[in-house]
Formats: sequence, structure tokens, C-alpha cells
Amino acid sequence: MTARALAEWHPLRRVVLRPPGMEAFFGLLEPYQALYERVFSLSRARREHEELVEALRSGFGVQVQLLDQLLLQAAGRRPEVAEALVERVLETVTFRGPGASRARSEFRESVRRLDRAMLIETLVLAPQFRFERRKGNRSVASFPTLRQPLTNLFFLRDQQAVTDRGIVIGRPAKPQRRRESELTSFVWRSTGDPPIATIERGTFEGGDFLPAGEFALLGTGDRTNATGVAEFLASGIAYPEVGVVHQPVHPLLGRPDTMVNMHLDTYLNFAGDGIAVGYRDMLERARVDVYLRDRGTYHRAHSTFLLPYLEKNHGMRVIGLSSLEQLCYATNFLTIRDRTIVVPDVGRNAERVLANLRRIAERDPERYHRLFLRATKEFGELRAENRFFPNSPDARALKLDSVRVPLENLTGAFGGAHCLTAALERG
Repeated sequence: MTARALAEWHPLRRVVLRPPGMEAFFGLLEPYQALYERVFSLSRARREHEELVEALRSGFGVQVQLLDQLLLQAAGRRPEVAEALVERVLETVTFRGPGASRARSEFRESVRRLDRAMLIETLVLAPQFRFERRKGNRSVASFPTLRQPLTNLFFLRDQQAVTDRGIVIGRPAKPQRRRESELTSFVWRSTGDPPIATIERGTFEGGDFLPAGEFALLGTGDRTNATGVAEFLASGIAYPEVGVVHQPVHPLLGRPDTMVNMHLDTYLNFAGDGIAVGYRDMLERARVDVYLRDRGTYHRAHSTFLLPYLEKNHGMRVIGLSSLEQLCYATNFLTIRDRTIVVPDVGRNAERVLANLRRIAERDPERYHRLFLRATKEFGELRAENRFFPNSPDARALKLDSVRVPLENLTGAFGGAHCLTAALERG
């Protein structure tokens, strides 16, 4: 297999997803620490994920693979992968307290009798056991807990990026997500898509990378830092030009909130050859350092801002979005081919996003009140005129073809169709 992607609008051939599992249940018990936007229904989120998979498979004939199944199949074919899976589980499960040595020894003997699907679930949940012998009690009490379960693993975009050279394994910025890239790297290596580079010192997440044919964009800010950008440029890509985009502050906030635009794909995406979709107020404020490649090395050429960089430097048409549409993950669509996208149903998302924004604005009016007022006004206008993206005049004029999928629960975890998919092959 050959993982490659030159441009977001090249035909999508192969994509990998993972439905939300038990790890999301634990994330919903404490959404803030799980990096979720709001509480949502896990059962409905799973059905939404099934609908997305079905749209890609049946609607467009894309080869859809599920992460766990890929690893299970590799372990079934290759004994060394099965053994590596067991060893990873042994390293992940920990025991402490009186009797820990005995429990650890017994687990080492019994782990190979567990089915492999359970082994994968164990890697995701990372259980640990603490034993206590209490005074006056001859037995030992066991207290199982979870050590940072991978509550965001179903967002398969961020652990890596697929470039013109292949898969680049990232290093997530948040400790809650750090183990995710270790697991996906293991899967890619086990299934015939070995990464061509790994970010080891800095931080990098796949939502900050957008390939555009003759150039690529690389976001930097809260999730991808300068060291990660330098590593990525040194070994991950070979585009003749790269624009490094600095995360802008939302123009309606009193002070920065990096979750509002955590990744580049939360306020910009490419829907076709020469067609960008973005929140113009942010595009105007986002500074871009332009790097040119010469003899295998990137050198900074000049700086500009993202909107003129797209429109003037690269002749792109930019479909503008409202503040509310940006908050509702309108740019977090998955491009299937030139001018054809699978997009979250922005109108269905809007009511939940607004309700959550209202709660936030009531707690911190100085910071969020202006944004809430603007989003509320836009909601009334967009609903009255039935022009939530992609049903906007600009999108219709450019003959943008779209399939809307209901993701109002999954977007509650801070992501849409783009975030949910690891697009391994395009072209």
C-alpha cells in the first residue's frame, strides 16, 4: 500500500475511521478534561458514525477501513504483529500495591488467552490496578482505574498527516492525546503503510495540514508548535512551497480561546481545485510565513496574510462563512473529489452550538457575549433564508456538490467529517 495525498480535492481512494467506543463513555463523564465541547449522546454519535461510513462506501465507492479491523487482520496474518500487540498490552496495564507482583505475573500468563479485540480495547482504555490490604481484613481489595483513556481516538485526522511523501506521525500537544499517535503508528507499520517521518521533539497534529497541489498549508499555534513545524518541513514534505499559518485570535473574543479554532481545518478547507472555504475574518488576520524549497531545504521567502495569500498569490475563490457557521464545523468537511464534499449538517448543529455558547457567555460575558450576539443574529438570518453552508449563493455559483451528514453529536467532541477521517490515499 502507498499512502499519499497531493491535494485535498484529488479523488479520495482509501480512508480509515474508528467508531467511538467505551473510551468516549468515560470522556463524556468529564467533557472538559476529555477536550470535548459539550455533552452529547454516545449511542447517537455511534449511529452518526455509521451513517458517515455508509455515505463514503455506498455513496462514493471509497475504500473505507476501520482501524481496529486493520490491526486485527494484521495480527492474524503476521505472528510478529500479534506478539507486538501482546507486549504493548503488557506495558500498558499496571499493578500497584500488595500482591501486585503476583497479579502482574498471572496477567503475563493469561494475556495471550484474551481475544485480540479485547487487547486493542485494553490499549485504548489503559487500565491500572491498585491493591490495598486494610487493617483487620485478611483479603486484598482491588481498585481498577483508567490511565488517560484515548477519548479522542475516533478523531483519526490528528495523529498523523498524509503528505506528498507519505505518512508523517505527529506528536499531539495535549497529554490526553499523546498515546494516540503511538497506537496509529503501530497500526500503519503493521499493515504496510510505514511512516516516512515522526515528529519527536515538537508538537504536530494532522488537522493543521492542508495539501493544495502546488503548495501546502501548515498551521501553527496551540496544537502544532514551531519545533514541530521545523521537523515537519525537514523530513515530512516536498511541496515546492509551504505556507506556515499562525493561529489567529477570533475577532469577536475579548481574549484568545484556542479551542474555537484549534486547528487550521476549523476555519479553512479546500473544496476543489482553486476553491477554498473559510471564515474570512480569521483568514484576514492569520499571518502566513511563506517557505520555498531549494535543493531539498525550505527557506523563508516572505510573510503575508492568509486571505490575500489564497486569493492573490494562488488565484483561489474563497467561499466565506459566518461566525456561526465556523463554530458549527462548516469547514470540517471531507472533500471526496473536485467540488464534491461530505459536510456536517451545519443547520442541525447550530441549535446545539448556540445553546452551548449561551451557557459559556453567561459564565464569562466579557469574553463571549459579543460572539454570542453575533452568532444569534446570524442564526436567524441563515435559517430564515435557508442558506446554511453549503446552501449558500457562493457555493451554488461554484457548483459545489455536497452530501450533508448528521454529526450534531459527534461534533460535540470538537470535530467534524474531516477530523474523523484519516485519508490515506488520494489521486
